[in-house]
Amino acid sequence: MNSVAFQRLWNDLHARPVEDLKLTEGTAYGCQYYCVEPIGGVWLEMEAWCINAFDSTQGSIWGENPPPEPAQRWYMNNRKFWFRDDADRLMFVMKWR
Repeated sequence: MNSVAFQRLWNDLHARPVEDLKLTEGTAYGCQYYCVEPIGGVWLEMEAWCINAFDSTQGSIWGENPPPEPAQRWYMNNRKFWFRDDADRLMFVMKWR
């Protein structure tokens, strides 16, 4: 498969509209985080938007070497975006809903 065909297939598989945003809460490094799990949507576009809106993140909470710094403004992990501030989560929801 050539790269153009692969990119088109990739886009078709991952360019679904946002069907839902599941809101949960979690703890990372002993801090409360407000989570959003997008169902559908284009993850890379959401990630790029977060980097632009909230500054860059150190990525996944778990499994990186070295691990990210504690108490960052936001992370992404396990198909969820994790926000330290509920207002940041609200901005994300308003953008993608």
